[in-house]
Amino acid sequence: MKQEPERYAVSFDDTRICFRTEGSGFPLVLCNGILCSTGYWRYVRAFFRSRATVLSWDYRSHGRSEPARSPDNLTIESLCRDLLSVLDAAGVEKAALAGHSMGVQVILEFYRRYPERVAGLIPISGTYGDPCRTFYGMEWLGSVMPPLLRVGERIAGPLARFVQPFLRSRLAIPMARASGSIHWYLCPGEVMEDYFRHLSSFDLRTAFRMGQAMAEHSAADVLARVRVPTLVIAGEKDPFTPVWVAEKMWRAIPDAELLVVPRGTHTALVEDPLLVNLRVELFLRDHFQDLGYRPVKALGDRLLRMELKRGPGLPPPASGGSRPEWNRSGAPRSRQKSTRGSMSS
Repeated sequence: MKQEPERYAVSFDDTRICFRTEGSGFPLVLCNGILCSTGYWRYVRAFFRSRATVLSWDYRSHGRSEPARSPDNLTIESLCRDLLSVLDAAGVEKAALAGHSMGVQVILEFYRRYPERVAGLIPISGTYGDPCRTFYGMEWLGSVMPPLLRVGERIAGPLARFVQPFLRSRLAIPMARASGSIHWYLCPGEVMEDYFRHLSSFDLRTAFRMGQAMAEHSAADVLARVRVPTLVIAGEKDPFTPVWVAEKMWRAIPDAELLVVPRGTHTALVEDPLLVNLRVELFLRDHFQDLGYRPVKALGDRLLRMELKRGPGLPPPASGGSRPEWNRSGAPRSRQKSTRGSMSS
C-alpha cells in the first residue's frame, strides 16, 4: 500500500505542519521524539497501515514542516496545538496516540487539553515530564541541564561547526552504540543512518530551545486522570528513560497495560519491532475493534483469544472466565519474577 502524498495543516500561528496518512479505518497517530524524523516508526507504519489509518507528522521546525514563527512557540503546548490542527485537517475526530521519547510528553499534554479527541494512549520509551532528572538515572542532571541548554542556545552557531560534521561522520553510530543509548547490535544500522542524516541538518538553536521545553514541562498530574485505554512500552536497558519511569506511569494510570522489551534501549521500537508491533496489535484488537480497527486474522484463534497482563484494578474481560489474582507489580502472584516483558498471563 502506497503512502499518501504529504499534506499540510495550518496551525495557530500560521506555521504549516506536514503530515501523511496511510491505510483506512481506526486512526493511529504517531508522535516523534525530539529532533527525530518519522524514521523510527517505519516498522509500525508497515505493520498497521493495512488495518488502520496511520498518521505520521513532522513537528514544527522538523522535517518538512515549517520553522516556528517564534522561538517562544517551540514548546510542548505548541506541539499539541499543531497536532490538533493536523487532526482537523485529516478529518480525524478521535484517535489512539502513540508517542516515542518526547512524544510521550506530547500525547499526555494533548490528553490534558483535548481528552475528547483521544481514544487511547501508547507511551513508548519516554517520560511524563522533566526528563533531565531521569536521564541515565542521574537526578542531579535536573539542576545542571537547564542552564547548560540555555548556554547551548546562545552558542549554537559556533557549536554547529563542530557538531554537524561529527554527526555526518562514520563515528556517530559507533559512538551511539558505545554509549548504550542504542543496542549495540539489535538497532538496525539503516535506521541510525537515517536518524543522524536528519540530525546533522537540524538547527542547533532549535534543538536547545526544545530541550528546554522538555525540561520545563510535566504531565505528572495528568496520569491519575487518564480514562482511556493505555499501553506503556519501555526498553529494559533504556539509559535515557529508565524502566522504573515506565513502571511508575503504568501504576499511576488507571488500568494501564505494560510491555518491557527485553534488552531494549531507547530505540526498542526498532530493536524488537515484531514484539512491539504484536503487543500493540493485541492492545488495539482488545479496545478498538468497535471503532474500526481490523485485527490480524492470520495470528490464529488461540492468539486472538489471548488474555494479556494488565495493571492492577482492571476488571475481567467481557467474555468472563477466571484470571489470576494480580499483585502490585501487575504480575500473577505465583509468577512475579518471571513475567517482565511477557505478553501472556
